[in-house]
Amino acid sequence: MSPLAPGLLIAAPPLGDPNFERSVVLVAAHNSEGAFGWVINGEELMTMAELLERTEMPNALGARPRGMVRRGGPVGVEQVWLLYRTEDRPEGVEDQVDVGCGITASSSRKLLTLLREGRAPFPILGVAGYAGWGPDQLEDEIGSGSWLPTDADASLLFEMDPAELWLKAYERAGVTAMSFTTRVVGLA
Repeated sequence: MSPLAPGLLIAAPPLGDPNFERSVVLVAAHNSEGAFGWVINGEELMTMAELLERTEMPNALGARPRGMVRRGGPVGVEQVWLLYRTEDRPEGVEDQVDVGCGITASSSRKLLTLLREGRAPFPILGVAGYAGWGPDQLEDEIGSGSWLPTDADASLLFEMDPAELWLKAYERAGVTAMSFTTRVVGLA
């Protein structure tokens, strides 16, 4: 088991990469081959109802699926993962992955059917795309001060306003964003 997964990465200010500026990443996997996760406070891309329309699963049953799909990272942006509490894991859905820390993820079409029927877990977060790192890349980025790794908690994902998540994640880690950064502004 990796000390980074499951866990969160909080982007340093300023990170200098527009894909991850002020982002919080849920790291789902980390090993000698690299790391994988999702930005959980990325920009809003569409509602769950719009996701159903785009996947040709129109909401003909009258259910009003709640939740948003956010930008989950710059890689594989055509794939949407749905994240929800492990305790609400639905039976009969294949390809559910327990990320850890009380969070489960799935890209199963069966879960979209449950969403259309109003029987999907709630709260639920959709993430389009993912973040990935090659061997030792994430460790190098952490070592250079680009990321602050910290523990993950399902409440941050499902109970926190995404617009406030970056600052709240720093507070939860016991530091401020400015105190974490190793960059010194104003020196020539």
